[in-house]
Amino acid sequence: MPKAKERLRSLFRRNKRRNRPTTYPKGEDTKEEQEPASQEEPPEASKKDEMEIMPNPPGEGEMPSYFHVGALAKELLITGFKIGAWKMECTTRTDTDLYLSTFGEGYPTMDSVFGGMEVFKEIDKYHTSLGWFTNNEVLSEIGVHGTNFESRWYGLLKSTIGTKDGVTFKTKLKCGFERNPVKVELVLPLYKEPLLLGYVVVTPVDHWLLGYRAAYNLDDKGFDKHALCLGYNNDRTEVGLKLENFQDLRGSIFQRIGESWAFALKSNLYSSENVKQFAFGIQYDFHNGTLLKAKVREDSRTGFVYQTKIGENIDVMYHLAFDGVDPVGGAHRIGVSWDFHC
Repeated sequence: MPKAKERLRSLFRRNKRRNRPTTYPKGEDTKEEQEPASQEEPPEASKKDEMEIMPNPPGEGEMPSYFHVGALAKELLITGFKIGAWKMECTTRTDTDLYLSTFGEGYPTMDSVFGGMEVFKEIDKYHTSLGWFTNNEVLSEIGVHGTNFESRWYGLLKSTIGTKDGVTFKTKLKCGFERNPVKVELVLPLYKEPLLLGYVVVTPVDHWLLGYRAAYNLDDKGFDKHALCLGYNNDRTEVGLKLENFQDLRGSIFQRIGESWAFALKSNLYSSENVKQFAFGIQYDFHNGTLLKAKVREDSRTGFVYQTKIGENIDVMYHLAFDGVDPVGGAHRIGVSWDFHC
């Protein structure tokens, strides 16, 4: 169940970022990360909201993707820090291995509600799903995957039907292939999708990864984005560098200290628009399903996250953020997240 559960949660979080309300109260925390959360999101999606979707860890024998560069630092510095007023998720598996998943949240305020539900079924190397969201969108997926001659491949047909302002339909094909030390992934627009997306990564030696990613806009007939990456990760130390459009250079460092402590640093090292971004965070792992994290940004915005488990099937997360320059009179945020899985 864990891989299916994470896939369902990623589906909701992807579409939640794209469609949830984005009107913030005055003085609210609106800082943005510079990077889309997944291969399927257009580059402009990163301008709307801070990335909160983390790539799932590679499965046994799988290669990391372009989006795993800097993933440990992003997990420490982002997960939990963008919780709205409330959020609940629930994933259930029936006796026939049919997965039912729902989520709802108030973001960024109590009454700005967004949610959805999905049905997911996997049979051997095939899977299909159907999801509905409160923004009047219906999403369907049909996927297949396999392994041959020490190679892995997969294909995923994704379609969206919108009914908010008339009926709209769009579809795209996501496909990938990997054979160590090379991995390639493409998102091909089939109907009413403007972007052709793709990346290629290589692992020349253990723990190191080199990659290139591009986004080509078919409507504008030009590249929206191209980027190079370099990453190192041995699970205790992680270093990541990304150069986007040969104009913006970003870097991150993650380091474990002993068995419980870790810290992360993320910054744009060079920006063509002279935008300064910096974040530093620490975490303590109690090794019983409980994490305590703290983070501070270049504008003194400070946040804390407490993450724990209630039994085996309930994950809980609490978030508190305030203005470090004016802790009493500045903007505040409090958020609660509950995740049920059974």
